Amino acid sequence: MTEPLNAAGLKSLPGYIPPLCRELRPAEHGLLLPHLQRLSPESLRLRFGSPVSLHTVTHYCRNEGRPLPIICGAFLGFDLRGVVELRFASGVSPTEAELAISVEDDWQQIGIGTELMTLALRCARDSHIDALAVNFVPNNMAMRRLAQKFGAGFSHQTGLVKGVFPLVRPGYAVIAGSKRPQ
Repeated sequence: MTEPLNAAGLKSLPGYIPPLCRELRPAEHGLLLPHLQRLSPESLRLRFGSPVSLHTVTHYCRNEGRPLPIICGAFLGFDLRGVVELRFASGVSPTEAELAISVEDDWQQIGIGTELMTLALRCARDSHIDALAVNFVPNNMAMRRLAQKFGAGFSHQTGLVKGVFPLVRPGYAVIAGSKRPQ
C-alpha cells in the first residue's frame, strides 16, 4: 500500500487512506463553506490573509456577482478535507485567475496540498488560463514552499507576497510540478 502513496508524493501513515482529489461540480460548491468553517482561526487567517468573520466567509462562498470559480477538493471518505480554488475577477480576462488553497489542520503536512496544486495547475491549463497568481501573507511558509515547488515567481506587495505561475512558457508549472525539462 505504501508504494502508490510514495509514488504520488503522499506520506505513508498507519491507517491512512489517500485522498481522492477531483474537480467539484458546480452543484457541489456548497461543500466549500463547511470545509472553511472547520479550519482553525490561524489556518483561516492564513487562507484569507487576515482574520475574517463567519459572515465574511459565508458571503465569500456565495460568490454572488462573480464568475463561477473552478474548485477542486481532496476527499477522505465522504469528507472534503482540502480545497484549491481558481477564482476569476469580474471584468478581467478569463485567462487570468487567482489561486487559493486550504487544508484542514489535522490533514496538513501529508501531501494533500501538493496533490491539490498539481490538479489546480492541470485545470488551469485545460481552462486556457495563462496567468495564475496566489497572494499570501509573508509568514505563510507552507504556501511559499508549495508555490516555490511548482515554479512560482515572487514579488512583494504591501503586507502580501504574490506568487505567479507562468503557465504559457516551459517550466515546472507547465507539467504540474515535474522537474523534467520541456
